[in-house]
Amino acid sequence: MVCKWDESYPLRNVQVECTQRMGVTESLWRKWLLSMTALLMTQDGTLLDAILLWKSSLDRHFEGVECCPICYSLVHITSHTLPNLACKTCKNKFHSACMYKWIKVSHKNDCPLCKTPFN
Repeated sequence: MVCKWDESYPLRNVQVECTQRMGVTESLWRKWLLSMTALLMTQDGTLLDAILLWKSSLDRHFEGVECCPICYSLVHITSHTLPNLACKTCKNKFHSACMYKWIKVSHKNDCPLCKTPFN
């Protein structure tokens, strides 16, 4: 997230831009940007208020999401997605790219944790 303000701030509005979004849909990201911009422009919010609003939105979005047991990451480094493939037996969720690589390297279509067939 990048916040830019003009030399004539507070006479001009702060511009809030986000160049990379990971693990969040485009529409949800735009909604968060709009709420931050509205807070700064119409509700006399401070820059700190806007950043805290953004952080609380992120915290609520990722609450309860577990890391992928293959790569130990919440957001996949190349696809920027959350773990979405769930094992029907152990209920662990994996990134689709991690699971694809696991199946390709191990030559087995089994869950990496519980070893049951992964459909």
